[in-house]
Amino acid sequence: MKRLFSRRTFLKGTTAVAGTLMLSSCDSVYRLFSPNSAGSGTAAVNADYYPPALLGLRGDTDGVQTAAHSVALQGENYQLPGKAEEQYDLVVVGAGLSGLTAAYLYQKQRPDAKILLLDNHEDFGGHAQRNEFTVDGRLLISYAGSESIDSPKSEYSEESLALLEDLGIDYTKFEQYFHQDLYEQTRKLKEGVFFNQAAFGKDAVVSGIPMVDEEDSLAVIEKFPLPDEDKQALMKLYAEPADYLKGKTKSGRKEFAENTSYYDFLKNYVKLPEGALKYLKNISSEYWGHAINAISVQEALDDGYPGVQNLGLETEEYEEEPYIYHFPDGNASIARMLVRRMIPAVAAGDTMEDIVLAKFDYSKLDVPENKIHIRLNSTALLLENNNEGVAVAYLPRDGANLKQVQAKQAIFAGHSALAARVIPQMPEAQKNAAKTNVKIPMVYGKAAVKNSQAFQKLGVHSLYAPNAAYCLVKLDDPVSMGGYQFPQTADEPMIIHMVHIATDFSGKTAREMYKKGRRALYQQNFDNLKQQMLDQLRSIYQVAGENLDDVLVSVTLNRWAHGYSYEQTGLWDSEQSTEKATGAMQKPVGNIFMAGSDSGWMPYVHGAIDQAHRAVGEALAQG
Repeated sequence: MKRLFSRRTFLKGTTAVAGTLMLSSCDSVYRLFSPNSAGSGTAAVNADYYPPALLGLRGDTDGVQTAAHSVALQGENYQLPGKAEEQYDLVVVGAGLSGLTAAYLYQKQRPDAKILLLDNHEDFGGHAQRNEFTVDGRLLISYAGSESIDSPKSEYSEESLALLEDLGIDYTKFEQYFHQDLYEQTRKLKEGVFFNQAAFGKDAVVSGIPMVDEEDSLAVIEKFPLPDEDKQALMKLYAEPADYLKGKTKSGRKEFAENTSYYDFLKNYVKLPEGALKYLKNISSEYWGHAINAISVQEALDDGYPGVQNLGLETEEYEEEPYIYHFPDGNASIARMLVRRMIPAVAAGDTMEDIVLAKFDYSKLDVPENKIHIRLNSTALLLENNNEGVAVAYLPRDGANLKQVQAKQAIFAGHSALAARVIPQMPEAQKNAAKTNVKIPMVYGKAAVKNSQAFQKLGVHSLYAPNAAYCLVKLDDPVSMGGYQFPQTADEPMIIHMVHIATDFSGKTAREMYKKGRRALYQQNFDNLKQQMLDQLRSIYQVAGENLDDVLVSVTLNRWAHGYSYEQTGLWDSEQSTEKATGAMQKPVGNIFMAGSDSGWMPYVHGAIDQAHRAVGEALAQG
């Protein structure tokens, strides 16, 4: 029987949860611009421009946020240049999944519409971007951010499912494309834990992860490099936790669970020893973007964390779905399919299989003959309603002057906190609501290696790394489709995926944790981040008796200082406050309509699609 990996299963498990390195600086991107791009605003890149193959720093690269920060941090007040250089039916700010979906849906209803999408990044897709590596002549593909189609059977709306179907995405095919047996059955690898010397006194890898109420969890914990007191405390927590709320009424227990952090519960009520508490501190980090001090006791129960089984609380019911609905490049393939549908000249093909190896010609994204124009490296800094519709001013990263375009309507599908600063006609209450969406700071690190023998020796394919810079270290998700073959053996080249959640543990609220973490992340350059990542990976290799530098080929760091959208956090957000904030964020401002997963506090593919569907519906109804 095949093992079905699900996000929930992974969460429960982790609660148990000499190459050449190239830096892709801003200059390396600018050199690919065509000479006439600054003057015309079209033909924005030449045929050599291909961001997925760039190594080094990707995502929020140096300079990508400079123009936006001039508004948000320096208080710069931009004015319209005064004359529109181009006329459009619709301008979409943000070429992430929601912006691309909005343009696609709008075009379907108005095929003759002329549409411009503006994005400040070097690639389209928002967080759904793609990393490519070549090792010994072999192409390896991975995801730079947004990873999977999460829970399509139970969580997706009719509109979201309809879009996938319209694009030709049959998510059930991943039951064959995702090698569910490869790691645990064929290669006999397990999930495990990496204990680092700085936090735990020695570098150690333990094969296996404790899971609530599973007998072999005790044997796994016994191998932890912790004092006996800590191991015994963890064993009790997983197998036989006490009723730590004894004496409280049912209503009192519910109130406690909703208003007490899981960290405070473990520290002050369970009185867990320091080493055991340190082990559990980051079990929520990779999935939720914050440590367990921002997780409530109720959320800990819902997610299967240990120690809360006997508190007399009711748990949330959910439908278990395998976490396998995953292209080799994650959700970048969805973005690529949207772009290819709107601009057929950009790449050949028309299926979910052939999109994987489709070679994209970025020089076709923004040319005069297109009805759809995708203009990268361009930051929208002002949207203003006028008699003709909406005037939009943006700053190209290859130019010094603002450019102005005119549209009948606009859809804002970018960072909602920026919307509050670049749409001056937005009501103050709506601006304040938009600013509540504080994004998670994070880094997705990728190391391309000649083989994965070190992981084979350790007997693991994925490592939860408590109190380490990167809380998750794993072999990439095994997906073969469309002519792309994922490595099957330990002797083949492999991509190692690592996750650094930059959230600061010391913040008093989740938003404060994100803000403090983002400031610290911005103070680290590529070399700092790379060194931190490779030092941790070298330690893991040394435990295996291997030298990382003998097999390391290249490194890419996808820095998302403004990462995934804020999501309702039980300790600080009630249902009422969440509905009030998101309801205010979604209101149109004249002919400017609000899309983006931000506006729904829903950092998932279906969140992006649903918000685009709503915004386009409002725009079409009004116009």
